[in-house]
Amino acid sequence: MLYNEKEFITAIEESFKMYKLYGARSTQKLKPLHLYVAKMMSEIWGKDFDIHCIGENNHELNVEGKYYPKDIDITVTDNGKPVFCLGIKFVTSNYKQNANNYFENMMGETANIQALGNLPYAQLIVLRHKILKFTA
Repeated sequence: MLYNEKEFITAIEESFKMYKLYGARSTQKLKPLHLYVAKMMSEIWGKDFDIHCIGENNHELNVEGKYYPKDIDITVTDNGKPVFCLGIKFVTSNYKQNANNYFENMMGETANIQALGNLPYAQLIVLRHKILKFTA
């Protein structure tokens, strides 16, 4: 099975635990989520392609953009050449205050990478969900 909602939610939960343990600036919080998405990308693209992301023995790939080079969260390569890029935003707090900045940054990143040609660049944003329990 390609996508498993329970595994995806578990990866998000693990990322949030790492955020609480290591803090907002640590890349540790990204590993569980990036590794899950990279695993799915590997299943989609197959064995002939390489997947680059923050992980156990892996790192983000630096991709040349029109205006500046960018470390891409997850990059699919074919013989070392990027063929697909995915940016991931894991928002843990203050979304309402920073929503415009997230949107503008994501648009800028996408324009920077796509402006050079036919390199697809997608974005995945994960927002924290607060579950409210009501009692009667």
